[in-house]
Order: sequence, then C-alpha cells, then structure tokens
Amino acid sequence: MNLSGLRRSDVASGNPLLKETPPDAAPQGDSANFTWLSSTGYRDGVVLLGGTAIVDFRMRVAQSELRQDLLPSFWSTCGLLIDGEVLMTARVDAISNSSARVERNGLEAVMLDAESRYGDSRFYPNIAILQFTDDHAAIRQHVARIGQERNIVDLLAQIVAWLGYCWAVGDRGNPLMHGHGIPSATLLERAHGLASIDLSPGLPSASSCPEAIWQAARWWYQAYHPTASDPKSAAFTPRGAYLIRQPAAAALGIRDDLQGDQIVGTNRADELIEGLRQSASHPRPTSKRRRPTAKNK
Repeated sequence: MNLSGLRRSDVASGNPLLKETPPDAAPQGDSANFTWLSSTGYRDGVVLLGGTAIVDFRMRVAQSELRQDLLPSFWSTCGLLIDGEVLMTARVDAISNSSARVERNGLEAVMLDAESRYGDSRFYPNIAILQFTDDHAAIRQHVARIGQERNIVDLLAQIVAWLGYCWAVGDRGNPLMHGHGIPSATLLERAHGLASIDLSPGLPSASSCPEAIWQAARWWYQAYHPTASDPKSAAFTPRGAYLIRQPAAAALGIRDDLQGDQIVGTNRADELIEGLRQSASHPRPTSKRRRPTAKNK
C-alpha cells in the first residue's frame, strides 16, 4: 500500500452528531458495555470495539500506519448490530465453531449476552455505535449475501492472514500493507458498499479497518452530503455515540492484574505451566497391586 495516497479531511471540527460519553460517567464491569450501548438508544448500526488482549493490541497497533500521527487505533474489531441483541461479524479475536464459519465465509453471529466478553469493560474498554444509513434492512441483506457468496470478498483469506500476523507465525508483515483488510471491517465496508455507501472515503485502497470506519464517521461526514453532480441523492450524515476508556493501546497479559482501568504487571507465574511442572516433579504415588497367589488344589 502506498501511504502517500492517504487523504486528510479539511473539516474544521469533528462530526457534531457523534456524542462522547466521558469515561468517568460510564459504567464499569462485566456487562458495562451492553448497559452503555442500551443507554444510547441505538439498536442497529456499526459497533466498533477496542480490546486489551494480545490479538486486539496487535490489530490496534497495525492500524497506526493508516494514521497521520502513527498512533495506535482505539479499535480492534467491529460488527453490525441487529436489534440491539446480535453482532454480525468476522472475528479474528475469537475462533469458535470453525466448520460453520467456513461454510459462511467467516461470518458469525455473536449474541450480546452474559457469555460474551464484548460486554466486559476490562476486556473491551472502548466502544462506539455508528450509523451511516437508516435503511438497516438493506445492510442486513448484503451481509447475508457476503456470507453465501465468497466471490464478493474472501473473508476467510483475511482471517488467516491476520491470525498469522497476530500470532507472529511466519515472516508476514502487517496485512494492511499487503491489501488484507481486517475481516470484520471488510464485511461492513462491502455490505455498505453494495448499498452505495462508502465507509472509507479517506483511504486509497480497499484495505478496510475499524480505524477507517471511525475516521469516516468522525472527519469525513460531509462526504455523505448530496453533491452538485447528484443533488437529488439521499443524504444521511453519520451519527452515533462513543466511549473511550483506554486511549493508549495496552495489552492485558495472562499474568497481569487490573486495578480499576489500569493494567498492572505482577510476578505471578503462569498457573497452567507451573501446574504441569509441579505435577511432573511430584508425581502421584501409585499403589502396587498384589499378585494373586495360586490356590492349593
């Protein structure tokens, strides 16, 4: 990718239809994100999430190359919110039911319930809900098409590329620089694109990512107004709400603790590895069976 093609928006201020929730006014805990999401009043649209796991951290840093300031993105994954209950996405941060995902081109429905880590502010401190259209039914239809037609976009190839990068497997560099968008963002970009809505007007290529979607809503909102060449086109200014608890990307390791919203390192050993070592050093005693004696005839 040629970064010299990145375009900078010339608007003087950010989108006034994006409402920020200050971190100190936001809920915390297991289902805090879902509580906040419900409070916004939006039940459909694009959800952006920024996580603290190693995979999330690497995806946030990878997107820094698409920013003028080269800082990590607030966001690591995204999805299409449906009726406030389900998130349609193509995840890299969690691999589940891989056989079904192969049949659906990587598409997955994540229920936003108590079992979903997306609700936990410790694991996903950043969240936003954005709308680029009020025709949500059309976007759902296009998401379904992508799940059935791999020729529209191969999300599985992108998932594999990003897993290799996030897990440091092989010698591949940043997938964004090789034309592989973040699959969850590519899903949304193509679904909206099929509805003639551009989610990344500032990007010179199709390497979509949550950062590009965020920039579109925040700084390119005037690009969605009717143009002189097409004054009758329908106008819909992007809108939504966002909550940034962790502006600087940081990863929560398996031996780290959380104190409030701060990640704190410890000297604690890896419980799984130490448990294996201790069981190897102190094997359980085995009882010897007494060999049966032959009875006298």
